[in-house]
Amino acid sequence: MKKTSLLVLVCCFVGLIAFAQRDAATLYFKNGKQLTGLAKLVNGDQVKFKKSKGDKAEKYHFENLEQVVINDREEPSTYIYLETRDGYFNVVRELEIGSVNLYVLEQTGYSSPMFVGGTNGQMNMMPGNYYDIKNLYVTKGVNGEVTHLGSNQLFSKNFKNAASDYFSDCPALVAKIQNKEYKKKHVKDIVNFYNLKCQQEKIVILNKDK
Repeated sequence: MKKTSLLVLVCCFVGLIAFAQRDAATLYFKNGKQLTGLAKLVNGDQVKFKKSKGDKAEKYHFENLEQVVINDREEPSTYIYLETRDGYFNVVRELEIGSVNLYVLEQTGYSSPMFVGGTNGQMNMMPGNYYDIKNLYVTKGVNGEVTHLGSNQLFSKNFKNAASDYFSDCPALVAKIQNKEYKKKHVKDIVNFYNLKCQQEKIVILNKDK
């Protein structure tokens, strides 16, 4: 067999393995039960699951799940059901976990077409637009209050002020946010900085006061 043909076969084999592993998932239920197989998120608050490719899929609601881990990116993603507003729950993806936890709520789709008046007096239809909204949420501790830090939309809450207020107990971090060393696109770095360096400083101060 020629080297070129062998290389093509190897690439196809590796590609098939990667594809098969892409939706590999583990469901963790609140009652302690676990299921391992293939899964994807559906309907905004459910996960479609099957043990293997040929099996019939079942849907599970996140109300009954502690978390779901899906191999849907370069690294596996962890999804939980979070009360983002009072009485309003959403499936969010964990970005950073520590003294402060960072989550993102991703919403994608197409807006409905719009009818607008034309110069000839007739109504013209404007096509819908694709949208990709990413809302950022943070919590402190296990059962801490959920705070919305803003989104990637133009008219979202001012991130610099919101982040400065939220991390006000770490002046070094606030300074980096205020001088724009850290911006909204660096939110994972901001939370990581707080969890590592700010918490270490607090421990040092507490030990000095003893």
